[in-house]
This record gives sequence, structure tokens and C-alpha cells, in this order.
Amino acid sequence: MGDASGPWEIVESLTRWAEGTPWCDWLELAGSLGRGAGDALSDIDAGLGVELDDGASYEDRRDAALAAARTFAVVADEHIQHLGSPERPADHLVVQYADGRQLSLVVTPAENRPGLPPGAKALLDRSGRLSQPYEPPVLRATDEQRREWAFLSWWALSDVAKHAGRGRVWRALEALHEARTGAWRLHAAVAGIDYPSFGAVSAENADVPAPAGIELAVPSAAAPDALFAAARALAVVLEPLTAPYHVDGVRAEALRRLAAG
Repeated sequence: MGDASGPWEIVESLTRWAEGTPWCDWLELAGSLGRGAGDALSDIDAGLGVELDDGASYEDRRDAALAAARTFAVVADEHIQHLGSPERPADHLVVQYADGRQLSLVVTPAENRPGLPPGAKALLDRSGRLSQPYEPPVLRATDEQRREWAFLSWWALSDVAKHAGRGRVWRALEALHEARTGAWRLHAAVAGIDYPSFGAVSAENADVPAPAGIELAVPSAAAPDALFAAARALAVVLEPLTAPYHVDGVRAEALRRLAAG
């Protein structure tokens, strides 16, 4: 389901409201629409920086932004995810419109954003905060993060073998998903694409081919034998991806358990 006008009508309504609201300092569009790759089913990923210099509270600004979002189309449901901290607040306003469109708007004090990240588009920039490029910490993966992904991927494969061996197929399936997510993250990091922590999402957005053989890491059934087979296939995928990160101990244990299953 989706409105025939697609998401751009919501983007235009949000932009008009922000331009007409003096305490809205900046507005950015991210996600597929920000990259110019969106379609009629794309949700609206946006960020809003609000000024507090007139004595209004951050909560007042956030609630006013949500009230505005309710006017853009008929609302079917909504939710606020509280992000950040008391010292550095941010909230994710998630709005489901009745016609199927979806708004994902992060609101934060304007000074929290030092620039415009890759893949985003400035829709409003009163004070010039978005005039400079900004690389958020999640844009690239550090060596420490890569080693963590490598370690936890093999650890998760050990859990697949443990749970599948006990007949706990749903726990094994969850562990397999964790290990596969780690493989996608490492694959994205090796490919040098932005935001590797988003794994398959970032890889597909960048049109990067999947790791060779990862399709075999999807089990054919929620059954122990199928889970063991998928886990062994994923181990083959993980070998070259994790080799640089010296996780031999946890790797060896995962392979031992998979061989014994």
C-alpha cells in the first residue's frame, strides 16, 4: 500500500513547515530519498535541528515537530524512540500514515550536528551548520569494530551448533542470523562502502555483490540438520573475512562444534 503521490509530498510538507518555523535551524533528508535512489515505497528518513535560545525546552520543540508531522497526512499510528542522553538529547519520531507512507524523523538540538554526512541532502540550513561535510563515527569501521564482528560471528556459529544440537531450532536460527549479520558487516567493511555496520543494507544500497556462498547460509528448514548445514556454509564465508583479525581460538571452537554436530 502507498499513496500515489509517493513520499515526496511528505518531504515537501515537512520542508515548508520547517522553513516557516523560525526555531527550525536545519533539516536534512537521508536514506534512499537523500541519495536520489528512492521510489514510491521509500520511507522518509530525515533529521531536524532545533534552536532553544528563546527559552523553550527541547521537549517542547520535539512535541511541536510531532504535532506538525500529524498534519501532513492522516496518521494511523506513531511512536517516539528516545535516543541520546540528557546532555545530548535526540528523539526518533516514527509516524505511520494511513495511506502507507512512513516518516522517520530524528529531532535534536541544532548544535549537535557539525555538518552534513555522506548520502544526505540539506533541505534547510539557516546557520550553515550543514555547509561542511561531516563523517559520523558509523561511516567507517575501526579495526577494533572489525575484530569484534569477527569474534562475535564465530561465537554465534558456536551457539548455532550448541542450540541445534539440543533441538532448540529457533535459538539456533537467531544465532545463525547474528553470525550472518557479522559476515555482511565485514564484507561491507572490506568493500570500503559507507556505514558497514548496516551490513546487507549498505552493501545492497552500494550495489556491492553478496559474499560468495552466503546464499547457502540460509537454512532450508527450521530443523537441526538444515541449521548445521547453513552454519557450515557460513563458516566458509567467514574464513577469509575474519582471517586478518586473529580470532583463532573462538574460530577453532566453532569449527569443532560444527564438525561434531
